[in-house]
This record gives sequence, structure tokens and C-alpha cells, in this order.
Amino acid sequence: MILSPSLFNSDLYQIKENLEKFKSLGIRQLHIDVMDNHYVPNLGFNASFVKDLKAHTDFILDCHLMVEKPELAIADFIDAKADIITFHYEATAHHSFIINKIKSNNIKAGISINPSTPIENLKLLLPFIDLVLVMTVNPGQKNESFLPFTLQKIEQLTREKQKGNYHYDIQVDGNITDQTISPCIAAGANSIVSGGFIFKNNAIESNIEKLKMAIK
Repeated sequence: MILSPSLFNSDLYQIKENLEKFKSLGIRQLHIDVMDNHYVPNLGFNASFVKDLKAHTDFILDCHLMVEKPELAIADFIDAKADIITFHYEATAHHSFIINKIKSNNIKAGISINPSTPIENLKLLLPFIDLVLVMTVNPGQKNESFLPFTLQKIEQLTREKQKGNYHYDIQVDGNITDQTISPCIAAGANSIVSGGFIFKNNAIESNIEKLKMAIK
């Protein structure tokens, strides 16, 4: 099971201290939200931030591009040495081009879908991707509630993975707490992104422990 804290929810003034906490807690992967204030109504991290993290840490950097026309942005994240680059299905018409561009640079390619996007849209792409990110809230919005119907999509992805003998991870992101994590795992998710819950009240250690207990 992969647990990835979303740094977008971190106090940037404390980021070095928080990264040290993550390392001591056995966290190996970080989720980096990239937003352009167009595809979603918010701004997030950029490729320079990823490049700096890569230079000073050994975390696996999972970059989630919530941007319009991701085909224009991926070169910067390839240059920044991202380990995983995930783009939104809805944000482009050039899915295969982007996947091939990412994978040809020995980087894992992920594709994300919004809550209302059906799994059927991805079927032709599933053999070629390393990760499917199921958004369990509407991306870029604040204080969104977990959407229970997204569990059906996780279950469907699990069936497709088994049927096709595919290798992709099934990731979830969006109001993942100690209450919502268990049904996601039961449905087949094996990669968990959590931000607001992990950083709540700056109680990182105890919040991660609650998630780990829920995973067990």
C-alpha cells in the first residue's frame, strides 16, 4: 500500500521539518499538485519546485497535473526528473501522445479522471498506463465531501486490471480520511493520497498513524 501526503496542504514555512517527519514515519512518496487556475480554480506547485525537491530529497515525486493542455507542460516535469506524471483525461485530446512522451523518458505515466468521467473512456488506454487516479471529489474545489459513488469506479478498475492482467496502480485522491480510506482499499485502491487530513491541526504523526490503522 502506497501512502502519499499531498504537499499542497502543507505549511510551506514548515516543509523541511514536515519532510523529515515523513521520512521518519516511513513515507517514501509525495503527491505534488500542479494547478493552472484554468482547468481548476486554484494555483499549485510548478516544475521548479519539483526540481528543487529532487535535488535535496530522495522521495518518489508523484506529480498530478491539473492543467489544461498537459501536452504543453509535461516537458518541464520530465526535465525536473519527476518519478510519476499524471494528467487529466478531460484536459486533452492527446492521451496516447502524452503517455508515450512520459514513458519514453523512463517516467511512470498516470491518467486521472474526474468523478463524473466513466471508466469506459479509459479502456483503450489501460494497457499502457502505470497509474489511474480516481478523483473522489471534484478537483481544485475547497471543502468538498467524499463522493461514495466513486467506489464503484474503483471496483470497475480493479475488475479491468484483473481481466486484462494490467499492472497499473489504482490511486484515490479527495477527502481521504481515516473514515473514507477503508472503503477505497476494499474496492481495490492501492495508492492513497491524503492532504487535509494528514496536515490537520499540524498533528502529522498521529494523523498518519490513524490512516495506517485504518489500512490494517
